[in-house]
Amino acid sequence: MSASISAVWRIIKSVLAALFGVQSQQQHHQDFKHSSPWPFIIIGGIIIGGLVITLIAITQQATAM
Repeated sequence: MSASISAVWRIIKSVLAALFGVQSQQQHHQDFKHSSPWPFIIIGGIIIGGLVITLIAITQQATAM
């Protein structure tokens, strides 16, 4: 169980690093050498979706004032 949580946390950190443009080329190659890209795509979609929902909520709060 803790191995899967560790793997998910590693994918989340990798997706966030890539999102902010600070992931090294070596880490990028290491991520995709041993695993499928689908977990990265799914978690990336969730993170981007959360970011979009957060920005919409902030905008709505700011315009409601």
